[in-house]
Amino acid sequence: MAIRKIPPANANDRTRKQSIIHKVVLLRHGGSHNYGPCPLSTPANRQICTGGTTMTALLGPDLGDGQMVGSKTNSTSLQPLMGLLNAHSNKKWIAGHLLNADLGGSGVRDNNLTPLTVAANNAHRVFEGHIKRMLLACNQIDRNDQDSNHWYGVRYAVQVSAPRYAAAPAPGDMHSYAPSHITLDYRFVRLPKFPPGVPAHTAPSPPQTSQPVAAGDTHFATLAAVVRPNFAPSQNINAWQVLDGGLRFGVEIHNEA
Repeated sequence: MAIRKIPPANANDRTRKQSIIHKVVLLRHGGSHNYGPCPLSTPANRQICTGGTTMTALLGPDLGDGQMVGSKTNSTSLQPLMGLLNAHSNKKWIAGHLLNADLGGSGVRDNNLTPLTVAANNAHRVFEGHIKRMLLACNQIDRNDQDSNHWYGVRYAVQVSAPRYAAAPAPGDMHSYAPSHITLDYRFVRLPKFPPGVPAHTAPSPPQTSQPVAAGDTHFATLAAVVRPNFAPSQNINAWQVLDGGLRFGVEIHNEA
């Protein structure tokens, strides 16, 4: 498990009431898949890491400022798997983030990466864009309603499928080391602020708890009005769900057949 906290860009700026607004309040990853031995790797008995298994994050309203807080992938990301996949597949594969770099996700840690086809990664971006719009709404609410007892944010979870992309997994088939799909689940949440009367400069660590936003919330209508994803029918996008009055969403992103 990995937990990451990111403070405001200027930790000395305390001009706003309760102004410690955190970007990534909590980031938790599951383990990484390791498969092997793979006959295409060197040495012959080497295990290859095939990426992360799960990711859960509580994303705070400061992520609505649009400033990158994570990192992009590079030529070493999820190697040697990505090199082997692209050398032995008719698809173009990339190391896809479970948590987007703009939302605090690492592009070099194996547990935040998974093999995605280019088309699947593009489909994933559609819903990452939705999450960014949700966080922008949370940021605007924070600025306009500073007397609120809580912040608004997004709880975002990604599950990497156990089923493999290969129709009949086999050690020599590199598609056996890529997942069939990833499942996204994300929703608006309320994040409790620090206790009233606590000076900002002595405030404790950010709370790692959240509550789903429910009907009757002061800002329910504003949050539910955030523009939702607009996408054409695609074999990459399955099981799209709009739940809880438009405050919770789910979708599967598939590596296309």
